Amino acid sequence: MAMTSNFDLYDDVEGLERYLNLPKGALSNIPIYARVPAVDAIKRVRQMEASTLFRPGLYYIVLADLRGNTAFNAKYGNAEGDVRVEWFQTAVIQSIGEISPENYVAFSKTIGDAALLIFSAFRDVFKWSQQLTRNLEGLRDEYPENLESRGIDIEDDSLDERLSDFDLKARRLVHLGEVSYKEQIDPLSLAVSQAFKIEKVFDRDDLGCTQSVYDAVSPALAELNLVAQKNAMVEIPGASGPSMTYYLVRREASKPNVD
Repeated sequence: MAMTSNFDLYDDVEGLERYLNLPKGALSNIPIYARVPAVDAIKRVRQMEASTLFRPGLYYIVLADLRGNTAFNAKYGNAEGDVRVEWFQTAVIQSIGEISPENYVAFSKTIGDAALLIFSAFRDVFKWSQQLTRNLEGLRDEYPENLESRGIDIEDDSLDERLSDFDLKARRLVHLGEVSYKEQIDPLSLAVSQAFKIEKVFDRDDLGCTQSVYDAVSPALAELNLVAQKNAMVEIPGASGPSMTYYLVRREASKPNVD
């Protein structure tokens, strides 16, 4: 019954669109099963923000970026590319609500086909990343029905290619740094700027991290059943020299390659 009442309450999604910084009507193509938990997640995040006083300090800064959007837009047009971005942004915040964060988390803002989040605990970061992967995979399966509902006919012999191109893959990286807020809206931090500068060094869907994050969480990796894979050296603006980046993955998925 709760789901039904939420459906009735949130069928008007203008508030969700404003929160995600998307144009009016942008989320009309989101499957309702995904829209409802996304709105519920927004409510939870807002309640958390209202009940928890944000204090400037050291936070995990997470940047999630939808991969392949430029190529998809070039092949299928900007309008269809917008649908792909809308589904991605909804999945980002839907995933926050579905993990029941144990500590402070803030969905900060969307920037084109990227999203910025602030976490106070790494456990929540990894749970969110895993849930995001599951939600993105589920949305891919909904795409054929969505095309049909919009009157877009796809020949059977080209559907697999269309689905492969649409496939929602997101690089996501976590950095560690001091964060404060400008007028309680935009996170103000050198670390936020650094995250945007180095995102392209991560090209997988696994959770990537900087050396500072690895140093902070490495004592807990065994408990979390995670291992670190070395990625690449990177020059972080403002840092004294190059440093290593990593991917953090489930132990059963990979053998560690960190000494």
